[in-house]
Amino acid sequence: MSEIEVHQVGKRYRLSSTGMPRTLQTLPERTSRIEQWALRDVDLSVARGETVGLIGRNGSGKSTLLRVLAGITRPTCGRVVVRGRVHGLLSLGEGLHPLLSGEENAFTTAILAGLTRREARRRLPDIAAFAELEEHMDQPLRTFSAGMRLRLAFSAAIHANPEILLIDEILSVGDLRFQEKCFVYLQQLQSSGVTIVLASHELAQILRLSQRAVWMADGQVRHIGEAAEVVERYEQAMNEGVPAREPWPEGGSRHGTGEVEVVKVRILDGDGMETNVIGGTGPMTVEIDFMAHQAVPDAIFGVSAHALSDGVRAFDLNTRADGHVVGSLEGPGTIRLHLDRMNLEGGSYRLDVGIYEAKWAFPYDYLWQAFPLEVQPRERPGRQGPPHRWALE
Repeated sequence: MSEIEVHQVGKRYRLSSTGMPRTLQTLPERTSRIEQWALRDVDLSVARGETVGLIGRNGSGKSTLLRVLAGITRPTCGRVVVRGRVHGLLSLGEGLHPLLSGEENAFTTAILAGLTRREARRRLPDIAAFAELEEHMDQPLRTFSAGMRLRLAFSAAIHANPEILLIDEILSVGDLRFQEKCFVYLQQLQSSGVTIVLASHELAQILRLSQRAVWMADGQVRHIGEAAEVVERYEQAMNEGVPAREPWPEGGSRHGTGEVEVVKVRILDGDGMETNVIGGTGPMTVEIDFMAHQAVPDAIFGVSAHALSDGVRAFDLNTRADGHVVGSLEGPGTIRLHLDRMNLEGGSYRLDVGIYEAKWAFPYDYLWQAFPLEVQPRERPGRQGPPHRWALE
């Protein structure tokens, strides 16, 4: 039996035709209204213990669907069945009070999540330890930094014994070390049978945590399937409507708006020599020379690899998911991705290299399967997600 069932769900909002919010003064006025459907004919089932990722552009309906599942808003039509205790990480830290202490805020969050007072009090040490705030829990929240508040809110939420966890774009909490800690804990929740529905623009997060993915567009389900397949289709669709450019000399296709361009890509071995043949364990460095023809804020650099034998994505890395802030780009520059260990099975691969707008809205320059890579066999293939780091010059 599915733990979450969504049948033909639609959500409609009625908005003022002027675009201005209604106020007490304007309520008596007869103004025309326009209808906006945030969700239309959505069907989805999630099995107990399954993790499903939601992907799509801003405004595609991901957050609205999570709010419907959480019971925050009711659907205009259709039926939603949720079997289990739901906890939503939809707006992290919104319910915290600045005048209460960290401990009081954590205790209140746990109570609101459905724990008894005794259970909530028993979990306070675990909440403080996970958030790494043991020495600050008696201080008022207003003295906390933004990062400390987010860590406290996340820790309080995940320690509330959820049976169903709804997550909306909040997995970039704290530094990279703490983010990894959050991922490991979520994987422990998965192992214990917690059902998770996760919405994120970070496709690497979807691939890491989800068994299946749902691609949403204009409030409707565009495609449901195995996570890697859906992500692949979504990425290809992102290039639809983006100008096609001259292919890279070594092959593949190229799309982008051109504000920032890839000038040259070099693959280096452990000795710093340029090559396209790498040992199965690495290391390997990918150097990307680029030219920003105008000032571009917070661009995202990405590198991924696909096996030629079956098209399966071997890894997918980007600066935003790794917390590497590129900042404003203007003029020429070079960025390096260094992989300490490859963790790839021997065979032929193709690298994709892309530079994206700060919110993944479109690529400035995206070269798909343009760079051949041969990986020498090794004894055993490792897991995905090789240890790596970025450096911008």
